[in-house]
Amino acid sequence: MNRLLLLLTCAVGVWTFKLESVPSCGLEASSNLVHHNPWLVYIEYWRGDHRTFVRCAATLVDSRHIITAAHCIRTPKFTRLVARLGEYDLSKVEDCVDGVCADKIVRIDVEKIIVHPGYDGKSHDIAVLKLAEDAPYTDFIRPICLPAGELQPDTMFAATGWGEIPIQGYYSTTKKIIPLPLWGRAECKAAYSNLVVPENTICAGGEEGIDTCRGDSGGPLVRYGGRAELWGVTSTGNSHCGTKGFPGIYTDVAVYLQWVKDALVGALDDKAEKLDTV
Repeated sequence: MNRLLLLLTCAVGVWTFKLESVPSCGLEASSNLVHHNPWLVYIEYWRGDHRTFVRCAATLVDSRHIITAAHCIRTPKFTRLVARLGEYDLSKVEDCVDGVCADKIVRIDVEKIIVHPGYDGKSHDIAVLKLAEDAPYTDFIRPICLPAGELQPDTMFAATGWGEIPIQGYYSTTKKIIPLPLWGRAECKAAYSNLVVPENTICAGGEEGIDTCRGDSGGPLVRYGGRAELWGVTSTGNSHCGTKGFPGIYTDVAVYLQWVKDALVGALDDKAEKLDTV
């Protein structure tokens, strides 16, 4: 299934960083919404010359790699994938918020796919995609940091994507930001007593109407501190998104950190699936 929503809509004041040639991970250029989550990637699915209506997201972790959910790769049918970077509003050619206008979006083909070998349709729902060329780093395209340290019981995450808005039932055209509190493992299993909650997952959310949803799969669950860190990959949850007492379920990136790092340095390239590129 797929997950999402926004509720953070305020952006007051704009402060900027001077962009380095290789910017530090996990930093946004300003508090303006058009700069938020510059690591969020929209995945385009193509079958031949036709683009399909499948909607999944991913997260830029370095200039050549994005992380998404394995079910975003194994479930849809496609012949080509394109990573769309620097996107904010899917319905507009030019994205401007409070006087700040984004650069033109960047579209880069995916050339290799590495799905976790343990993925069975539910567990180990994570994949790394290699881009055909380097993503340019700008104020609107930046990598996120990988997770470090420990999660505290009062951790508050933020998920993001262009998925369905819970209860309202339509897809968002703008990049959403969803505040989601961490749930304990025992609480999460109790909430889903009739289902098996996959191991190596994080549960977060559970508030009425505030949730990831269909179309948000593969997107990031982020912990903000000094820098933004990718702690989860949107995986699954209650079929009725935003139902109180039922958190979303996210692949725990920290558990797969070594596997991810191996993929980033090319150590898993012999296991990668190659795609056609244009």
